Amino acid sequence: MTNRRKKLIILILPIFSALLFAGGKKDKTPPPETPQERAERILAENEGAAYLREPIDGEHSSFGEVWGFALQERGEEIDLDAPLTDIALFTATLNNYAELDAVPRRSSLPSFAGRVHLTFACDSRALVHFVLDKDLGFRKGFETSLAEAAADFDGLCIDMEYIPARDRENFLTFLRDMKKAIGGKILSVCVPARTRTISDDIFPYKTIGEIADRVIIMAYDEHWSTSRPGPVASYAWCANVADYALTVIPKEKIVMGLPFYGRTWTGERHAGAWYFSGVNRKMLENGVPKVERDEGGVAKINYTATVNVTGYFDDTYSLVKKCRLYEEKKINNISFWRLGQEDKTFWQWIKINPNK
Repeated sequence: MTNRRKKLIILILPIFSALLFAGGKKDKTPPPETPQERAERILAENEGAAYLREPIDGEHSSFGEVWGFALQERGEEIDLDAPLTDIALFTATLNNYAELDAVPRRSSLPSFAGRVHLTFACDSRALVHFVLDKDLGFRKGFETSLAEAAADFDGLCIDMEYIPARDRENFLTFLRDMKKAIGGKILSVCVPARTRTISDDIFPYKTIGEIADRVIIMAYDEHWSTSRPGPVASYAWCANVADYALTVIPKEKIVMGLPFYGRTWTGERHAGAWYFSGVNRKMLENGVPKVERDEGGVAKINYTATVNVTGYFDDTYSLVKKCRLYEEKKINNISFWRLGQEDKTFWQWIKINPNK
């Protein structure tokens, strides 16, 4: 072997040994997931949920009308491909001078082919009293303004949840006036859930059912922000609400409302409301891998952060169960509060049947 070859071997051997050593020491373990990567993986594996979904068997539910409430300022959240026949735009209200204010624009939903309703709501009992009591001089002007605002819409939805007890009769005469004022348009009225007739109820189901074209029963808030923890709308409670409604309201006028939201409680009586994606985020942030189910299928979570948190929310599984419940009771119309809060996989389980 020549001296030149010896030198070449001497130069190559250290390089070869280094490469061989590095290859033998190469770590094949993938780097740990970042919190963002973990969240994306879990959501992808579970169709957008932060937990393992409950399998759903059976066929879709079909309804004659499917209503959704929507905030005009969050129009980008509305899935216009969802099976919806009606959208109630939220909301016209009253300003400090008892004048109609913040009227949504029908033109904000140019591509929606269904019916669009103007919603009126006001969370001030004092202002509501001012416009309902004829003796105070605001009523006629208010009714005229509301009818004019509804002219561009297919209907008017009255969602007056803060009515003073002494304005019960004023409210009912107001509904009669508005039905006459809007002519052939649809008058819908939102009412809280009831399981029985209540003496002097501000929202008498039977009377309102005689006046309105649709009665939207808000079958949610069974448990609320200051109540003890529990489902927003348990299956058995919803069944009782529907059964009572069927005894006093014509079936074709009933629209059963369902929630697209849930609540969490820290302790016994301190609660917050969450829509589906918000619950998902909290579960991911706090490492909650699964949900429990109550007897009606409503999802329940429990975790400890700085305090113990208990939450209940409706997802596709529990909503499908309630839709099937209403379908079995031959109720043909449903509604949702509110569009943009939902579990996006839910819509595949709903169909519109115009013959119902």
